[in-house]
Amino acid sequence: GQTYTGLSGKTKDDFGHGQARFVTYMNVFSNPISNLEMTEPIEIDPKQNELKLEMVFYHFVETPEEVGMSSVLLEKRGKTYLNSFCFGFRPSKRIDSYYLAYMLRSESARAKITLLAQGISRYNISKNKVMEIAVSFVPFNFHSITPNVILHFGCYYWNDVQFHLPDYLISLSLLLVPLGEKDYNIIDL
Repeated sequence: GQTYTGLSGKTKDDFGHGQARFVTYMNVFSNPISNLEMTEPIEIDPKQNELKLEMVFYHFVETPEEVGMSSVLLEKRGKTYLNSFCFGFRPSKRIDSYYLAYMLRSESARAKITLLAQGISRYNISKNKVMEIAVSFVPFNFHSITPNVILHFGCYYWNDVQFHLPDYLISLSLLLVPLGEKDYNIIDL
């Protein structure tokens, strides 16, 4: 896959108006699947990297536990950019977006990403080091089974409060197809 940077060369006067949109830091942090309602206006700028579909984003934050959260963009409206605290990644292999979104938020993937946190008062991660992380994938034809299990059991709502099941229960969905699972470095996806 390939990585790219978020917005650059902008001042506070550039935000809050314009015909383009950008995906906010809180959108990436809060949602495994990006929420289009959590984008903000900005002027169209051909020098910026425009987002495509099925991108994964990582961000730079204030605590090691928050570093490297990811989100997948499934749809966009018009010109859309990524905020400056993030970098994007576009897989070169065919991967189900829902599978990727929840796999990268699993306890095992998060533990690997958190180890990469660098800093004292603010933390960041190296794009290159993130790309070297090994993650397990089942064959593509099973991806649609796994996210359906995760979507039905991995996250649910009760009285408008969102709950997530523990990683070991999500991992059970990966056991549906133990044969054919393969480890890849993220950059190889």
